[in-house]
Amino acid sequence: MLFLSGGYGFSAPAKSEKMVLRFVSIDKVADRSQDFTEVSGLSLSENGGFWAVSDDTARLFRLDQAGKVRKKETLHAVPGLEGVTFDPAGGRILAVREDTSEILDVGRDGRITRHPILAMQGAGSLVEHFKESDSNDGLEGITIDPETGTVFVVKERDPRLLIEVSPDLGQVRRIVPLTGSAGFVSDRAEDDRLDVSGLAWDGQRQGLWITSDTGQALYFFCFATMQARGWALMRDAGGKSRRVANAEGVALSLDGQTIFIVTDDGKDSRLLTYRID
Repeated sequence: MLFLSGGYGFSAPAKSEKMVLRFVSIDKVADRSQDFTEVSGLSLSENGGFWAVSDDTARLFRLDQAGKVRKKETLHAVPGLEGVTFDPAGGRILAVREDTSEILDVGRDGRITRHPILAMQGAGSLVEHFKESDSNDGLEGITIDPETGTVFVVKERDPRLLIEVSPDLGQVRRIVPLTGSAGFVSDRAEDDRLDVSGLAWDGQRQGLWITSDTGQALYFFCFATMQARGWALMRDAGGKSRRVANAEGVALSLDGQTIFIVTDDGKDSRLLTYRID
């Protein structure tokens, strides 16, 4: 049984100090027959299972609880998607596209409504941080607080930003730098290389679970303290503990006790499950 100790972060909130992450399982999710190999985002879906995206494929993938693609329930979308979230209250599916810095509202009928982040009210201070010459440091993950409808997206790095958006996707309400002093540090990446790659809302603990690809880490960012605590992401491999590379999307179970993480490892992309003890 593999437990993950939280060794990163500054001034960690009391609740997160007591949390221990326990590795449970790892399953292959890549499906080359469905062009599902560059897994970039994850969210719980309605009626069990997940929604996921693969950034080289213009589809929203519906997965079962084991991470297998449900071909008949997959939706057409656009390429370049890096994150996805399902809104259980509104019944909508939202995604982020990195190269165009947009939030997309994807309808079940295939209709897509685009919401450019820089065109939103209150987004003026973001303009300097989105460089047309380098779309690889743009929007990377998305999640929603179902109780309020508030949407959260992250900018990958240079700089790392948490962006809070109104439920109607018309206004940027708050911009939070995810700095080293706020707890975003890792032994696997210097500050200028450390990224954020996915996020999931935690209503029970009032914060966000945030993954880092380059940092090979998982963070919990608490809104009460505006501080993060981090865990080195580990998995069991034949009785040996190994670091998890290329962590992308993250989702949290409805009871707030299980974390699901997908990796972007091409044909070896996997779904990892952790319990919060």
